Amino acid sequence: MNVSCNVIKDLIPLYTEDMLSDDSVHLVEKHLEHCDDCRKLLNELNQPYHAPVETDVRPLMKMKSALRKKKATSIALTFVFTLLFSALLFAFVTAPKYLPYSEELIQVSEQAGESIVVEFSEHVSGYDMKRYSSEGEPDMAYHLTTWTTIWEEYIQPNDIGTVVLNAEDETVSSVYYYQTDGAPDRLIYGIDDNPNGGIVTLPRLNLSYYLLIAILLGGLCLVIAAVFRQNKQIAKFSIKTLLLLVSYIIAHLIVRGSTSASYNSTRDLLAIILIVIPLYALILLGINVYSIRRERKQIEKLN
Repeated sequence: MNVSCNVIKDLIPLYTEDMLSDDSVHLVEKHLEHCDDCRKLLNELNQPYHAPVETDVRPLMKMKSALRKKKATSIALTFVFTLLFSALLFAFVTAPKYLPYSEELIQVSEQAGESIVVEFSEHVSGYDMKRYSSEGEPDMAYHLTTWTTIWEEYIQPNDIGTVVLNAEDETVSSVYYYQTDGAPDRLIYGIDDNPNGGIVTLPRLNLSYYLLIAILLGGLCLVIAAVFRQNKQIAKFSIKTLLLLVSYIIAHLIVRGSTSASYNSTRDLLAIILIVIPLYALILLGINVYSIRRERKQIEKLN
């Protein structure tokens, strides 16, 4: 049976892959015995294929340059975060930690010459004192509180010693200890000039406002990232800002839990920020590592 070369040429690729039946193989081989063109096609198909060598290295150099920039940026950010973390850590260990009243902590006594002296124990690092006079009365009432710091507790103690209240010869009617636990100020010397109830120090609520602002801004960043998802720069900036705000919310929950009222809001805020910095840096580091690994795989494919 005579078969045209076009039919055999259609069968030759299947022949090289051993995908023909025995009858078809016999047909092809019989045709190849007397057809030079078909034998030439078979030889070409049996030759190994060499892929063309890519000589344009510009894409590779561009990716390597981007990796170097990311590495330099990571080093710079690490340096900045380290400095900021160190500064905040020092601020935290030197922030006041208010002390509850005890007779061993502070004593008020009247010395010779009618001087009213406050004697602080060695555990007191600092104090805050306010004074006021009743309307039409020359006598002065004092409200004071004491604190210590981690730095002065464990590293560099600070002994205040004694303080004279009426250094200008004013009359001291009463001295109250300023509480930070919601209890009324405690009379520790003199006569109570608030017979209807003492002054109560309330906790500050500024941490609540900061938390609310972080939640609202986080929602706004999420909306911006969704609306401008086609603009990579805006979307990327919005996502990074969102991650920073999420880090703040997590840190707030770690430090204050579900409550936001605090008598030591400055100290608590410093503690929150100290957690935010490494947490945010860890998130960015994870994203950076993932991005670098993905780009390295692309470079390996090009090589």
